[in-house]
This record gives sequence, C-alpha cells and structure tokens, in this order.
Amino acid sequence: FRGAGEWEVKQLGEVCSFLKGKGLPKTAITPHGVAPCIHYGELFTDYGEVIRDTKSYTDSTNNCVKSEEEDVLMPTSDVTPNGLAKASCIKEKGVVLGGDILIIRANKQLAFGEFLSRYIRYKEQDVLRYVSGTTVFHLYSSSISKLKIALPELEEQQRIAACLSSLDEVINLQAQKLEALKQHKKGLMQQLFPAEGETTPRLRFPEFRDAGAWEVKRLGDVATIHKGKGVSKADISPDGALPCIRYGELYTYYGETIAEAVSRTDVPPSELVLSHANDVIIPASGETQEDIATASCVLHAGIALGGDLNIIRAPIDGVFLSYYLNGTKRRAIAQVAQGNSVVHLYPAQLGKLKISIPKPQEQQKIANCLSSLDEVIDLQAQKVEALKQHKKGLMQQIFPQEVA
Repeated sequence: FRGAGEWEVKQLGEVCSFLKGKGLPKTAITPHGVAPCIHYGELFTDYGEVIRDTKSYTDSTNNCVKSEEEDVLMPTSDVTPNGLAKASCIKEKGVVLGGDILIIRANKQLAFGEFLSRYIRYKEQDVLRYVSGTTVFHLYSSSISKLKIALPELEEQQRIAACLSSLDEVINLQAQKLEALKQHKKGLMQQLFPAEGETTPRLRFPEFRDAGAWEVKRLGDVATIHKGKGVSKADISPDGALPCIRYGELYTYYGETIAEAVSRTDVPPSELVLSHANDVIIPASGETQEDIATASCVLHAGIALGGDLNIIRAPIDGVFLSYYLNGTKRRAIAQVAQGNSVVHLYPAQLGKLKISIPKPQEQQKIANCLSSLDEVIDLQAQKVEALKQHKKGLMQQIFPQEVA
C-alpha cells in the first residue's frame, strides 16, 4: 500500500451509524441463558479491542438490541472519563447488547469495524474531548460522531486489523503461559510445605524423604518480632542517601524476596530501623485479612524499614520463611489479624503462629527451588510486557499521528 496515497480524513458520523443498547440489568444475566449478551460494565473489565467470544448469557430477549458482525461497542457512562474510550469490535452476530452501550455500525463499503475499534482506542485523548459530565461522565453519539478519523482503502484497513490481531494472539498466548507458571508455583507451594495441622509436606526432594517430620514451633519461640519506624511518604526522596521500604510497597512492588529497594530517603539512619540480611517483613496493617499475609525476605542489611512493618528476625532461612508465610500459612495469619475497616497484625499475634521447620539444608533447597521458578516467572512477565510495548510502538507507526 506504499503507493496508495494519503488516507482520507472523515468524521466518524460520515462512515458510521449509531444505536443504543437496551435494558439488561445484571439480574438478567444467567450462566445458562438462551442468548449470548454483553452488559456494559463488561466492556471495562472483560474485553479488549476485539470480542470473539462473549462471557455472559440471558433469557431476556424481548425488545432487545442485537449485534451485527463488526459492530463497535463503547460504554456511554462511567465515573471516570478514561473508561469511555474503550472501544471493542464484536465478531459475533445476534448478541444481546445492554443499556449504556453505544453501538457504532460502520458502512461496510467504507470502514472495517475492527480497524475502527483499534483506531479509536489509539486515539483515546481525542475521544476524551467529546466526553461530557462532572461526577458521572457520558459519551453521546451526537458528540463522538464528530471525531475525525483517517481512513485508508478498505483492504488496507483489513490488513492492519489482521496484523494487530496476530500480534494480540502472540501476547495472549504468552500471557496464558505466564498465568500457567503462576498457577504452577501456587500448586508447588501447597505441596512443598505441610498443610495446616500437618508436619510433613506432600512433596519432598529425594535426599530429604527419610528425614522425618518437620519440627513444630511457635514463631515467637524461634524469632524476635518488632516494628519498623518512620519513613512517611513525605520522607521519600528519589536521590536519598538510604534505601528504604514502606509497608504499602509490599502490596505493589515486591514478591517473596527483596534484593533492591524501590525507594530512598534522607532521614538520618539513627532515627530509623535498619534491616539485617535475612529479615522477613510483613505489613502491620492492611485493607483485608487475606491481603495482610504478604511476607518478603530482605536479602541485604542496611535498608530502612518503615513504620507499619512487622520485622521477623530468626535463624531460619528468610526466603524459605517468606514463601511459607505467603503459602500454606496465609490463612492462619489472616485468622489472627484483627479489625474490620482496617486490619491490624501485631507482633504478639504473629508470635503465637505455629510453624513447622525442617533442617537448614531442606529450607535452603525449597527456597532455591521457588526462587528459581520466580526467575522464570519474572522473565516471562518481561516478555509479555515487551510484546505489549512492541504493539504500542507498532500502532504509533501504523496510524497517523495527527489528523487535520
């Protein structure tokens, strides 16, 4: 298409007609309904640029609005404006479309639905100019119809859509592989550590199969547990002299091991609690009892450990302990946490936690096994992210940057 000339600039309303979905409350959605359906809220969470298989069904088919193949669907209301730029092309005819769904139906001689859905998502900032509202935001067909788009010939539109679909397939397959690795890790952790109330794991390395039961101890009998100190959000400085960890970062940045802190501070070390290598940290407060059972082993000494962190210091392999606490001990930790709207976990409660401990060699073997698996997972996550960035860059090259 290099000699095909410039793309033609049109308003969306010149090449499309607009309809609205109808009805379909959540109560009308049933797993075994007679017709596939889409509730507008699913456009935010369940679907990307293309919808090949619907996830919901309904028996409410009277006076409904149904899809045509290659319709482009957009939500028409949301509490934030950004969500309204989520366009999805449906590949299935006859799907019941609920209220608050804007249906954009292309003139099939001029525009290809999948090309439009991808183009609209790419032009998110332009779409947002046509959103109105303050507390609740709306997207009306009378407004979005004025969106300027650049269209090549129909065949080029279809080739572009096919190219991006192929890349999406690669991304989805790699994302499925990532999820399979995470599930494998979860299942492996359930086997490598004793179930609650047991002292022997279901899966052991050959050299430890005759090593006998693990020794049961209270955590407080084998560890000292104390609290971190200071380091508020205001104390964080990108060029700070000292690496530091704040409790909220355990939920967002870290896994079972922390080799390098993401934050730094200039608070004097004398006013802080500094890590020892092998410390295990766990939040002292959180939103839910399940979330609070989030442990990480700090691999290096000299890192400032902020307030609202429980610090477990023990002659146990810290990496082993963090995997153990995040695995089969997660529910037991959740049960000793206290509070409703804000959940607290105190050293005294942690100290009563019963844990089973194998010999140091078996601790290290388990830690090394799970750490190696995490390396594979991290590499796979990087591969998925690299593919997503490649797609983003490709779209910047495929679609025109400015439409006059």
